[in-house]
Amino acid sequence: MLTDKQLNDANAYGEWLRLAVHEKSLPANNRVRAAGSCLGIAQDHHHAIIVLLDARLYASCFALLRVAFEAYVRGEWLALCATDTQVQKFWKGWEPPKIDKLLDALAQKDAFQVGRLSLIKKRNWKALCGYTHTGGIHVQRWNTSDGIQANYSVAELLEVLRFADVIATLAVLGVLSLADDAATSEKLLERFKARMEA
Repeated sequence: MLTDKQLNDANAYGEWLRLAVHEKSLPANNRVRAAGSCLGIAQDHHHAIIVLLDARLYASCFALLRVAFEAYVRGEWLALCATDTQVQKFWKGWEPPKIDKLLDALAQKDAFQVGRLSLIKKRNWKALCGYTHTGGIHVQRWNTSDGIQANYSVAELLEVLRFADVIATLAVLGVLSLADDAATSEKLLERFKARMEA
């Protein structure tokens, strides 16, 4: 389990992220509302992961990683790539393209040309799916020599928290981009760098 300090630091960072976008003024249109909602949901998953880590409900922490990543990617795709027709269809319940198509579209945009999101997906997708869908990778962490029970290492829990921090930070940066708030984005990047170095 994580230490009180690790959990307190995680909560403090999550609260900082929340305040960075709290009552932020955004353009009032369907594209921004759809994208901002997805980005906010990714941030909400981050908060839930911290709460679940504190409650020692580790399986759910791992399961939320994929949905947080997908919420973030969808939010950025809706903000930067979706056509007006796709945004309107999304509002009516249309399922957007599969994640690889979303990532390919984002890779055409200046901010995403380096391809880091595709690399994150390539390196982690199999595990993310296994955790979300209760695959063998997840079941392994519920077996010990003595029986069936949660058996996650501290290193694995910290990895979940770091991944969730990255996605939440990117989601907040996405909202700040929608708000055209470069100054807060710079502060966030400094805060995130300090968190990763700690």
